[in-house]
This record gives sequence, C-alpha cells and structure tokens, in this order.
Amino acid sequence: MDRTPKQDLRFIKNENLIQKTFREMIAENEYSRISIKELTERAQINRKTFYLHYPSLDHLVVACQLKLMEPTLQMITRTVFPDDAEKIIQHSFQFMAALDPVDKKILSIKGKIPDAKSPSDLIRECFFEKYHSFPEYNHFESNLIITYFSVCLGVIYRQWEVDGQRIPIEEMIPLATRLILHGLDGTGLTERKTQETACSDGSEVCP
Repeated sequence: MDRTPKQDLRFIKNENLIQKTFREMIAENEYSRISIKELTERAQINRKTFYLHYPSLDHLVVACQLKLMEPTLQMITRTVFPDDAEKIIQHSFQFMAALDPVDKKILSIKGKIPDAKSPSDLIRECFFEKYHSFPEYNHFESNLIITYFSVCLGVIYRQWEVDGQRIPIEEMIPLATRLILHGLDGTGLTERKTQETACSDGSEVCP
C-alpha cells in the first residue's frame, strides 16, 4: 500500500523540525520579524519542503496553536456540562499556568487567515459541538450559556495573568469557580450589600 505524505517518516520528521525551529525563533523574536526564508535556512531545509507542510507562516501558527490546545479540547469532549464545570475550570487554569513563555506567546499570535480560529474560539466551538442545547433551554439560549461560561473563564484567566498571577493558583481556582458559577453572589458582596440595605431602611434589626 502506498503511503500518503503524512504517513511518511520523512514528512513527519520535517514537520517536527519546522515546528521546533519556529519555537526557537519565537523565543528570540516577535512573530512579525520571522520569515519563511530565515526559518528554512535555520532548519536547513528548502522552501519547497516548508510549503509542502504549510501554505504560510500563519498556517504554521494555527497548527502549533491547535497542537497546544489539543489536551484541553480532548478534556472537554470527555466532560458533562454543567456537572463537570468545576473540573473544566480547574483543568483550564492548571493547563494554562503550566505553559512555558514560548507556548503562551504562540497562543497569543493572531495571524491573517480569515477563517482561522483563536484558541478561545476553539474551546467555545468544542463546547458548541458537544452541547447543542440543554433540555431546559432552546438552542439560542444554550449558545448564550456556553458563551457566558467560556468567555468568563478566558477573561478571568487573562486578568490573573496580567496581574502577574499574584493570587496562588490553589486560591485562584476556587475563586474563579465561585465567580463563574455564582457570579457576584459567589463573592459574598451582594449578600453584604443586601444586609446593609435592610439595616439602613429599618427592615431588619442590626447590631
């Protein structure tokens, strides 16, 4: 049986070499300063070999991003939502926190492929594919629920990153879980405000 290119050991070896070389260059330079010419020279392959694998650098980035996100996407396919919401939050934080600077840099790259999906888009799409709708809600309402969960998870994580991960991860995961699953009620702030309002209007006797 003839082997297709992707089953060829040389093809796989060259693909791994291209991705390895790209990671090395990303560690040293901004993405905008990397060219196919420089990458192929450094990897000691010709440009024809590169184009056999990827139409452009942007396509290489998408492939690297998908490879990094694959464990999380696989995890989502094995979960039950919303029963496993806490498990998803925990895995996501632990996975992202364990990424090295090069991985994070690759995931943050935005190429120019019109239909390319960002890492957050991939996660949301994976949720949409697995959970078309919830019994209590129609399709469009279910979309909003999934969007709320995935967007909140991403935004909270990014803010934690911006703040330098000053909150220990063992404290951050429970906090993120309370915020995502219970909103402001999960912080206890709304309960305190309700008590203060009740005290001020005399509806409750307060100390």
